[in-house]
Amino acid sequence: MEGVAPPLELLLAVKRTLEKGQPAKHGVHLYLKRYEGEFPAQVARWLALLQQGKETQELISGLSSQHRQVLLQLLERGMRGEAIYNILLNLEEEILEACHEELTNKLARLPFILLVPLLLFQFPAFLLLLFGPLLKNFFHSFGGG
Repeated sequence: MEGVAPPLELLLAVKRTLEKGQPAKHGVHLYLKRYEGEFPAQVARWLALLQQGKETQELISGLSSQHRQVLLQLLERGMRGEAIYNILLNLEEEILEACHEELTNKLARLPFILLVPLLLFQFPAFLLLLFGPLLKNFFHSFGGG
């Protein structure tokens, strides 16, 4: 799933394992085996802290996205034995909605970004077409012919 938001990848991995009747921890381990990057490294640190019985709140609050924070807090509850499947489904909808909103915003800015090459390349060519005959007449009149 190239290009999918990292928290959504983790959520889907855990959701699949829960649907198979396996614990949420197994889904987190499958996610960590399958993916590499910044977020999986943070998830690995979070899981190590959780397994050692240490406080994870500082690591969770240091995450950049609110969806990442909520997902790790929810998974922490799931690893303590709480039922999280329904909440996981709601969070999946929210993350998908946030992804769609981000894509919509980027697509809305795209026409303005594409105006830059238009101005840099086509506008000077238009000026040459506009002023070319004027300059030719100007130099012709200087030449005396």
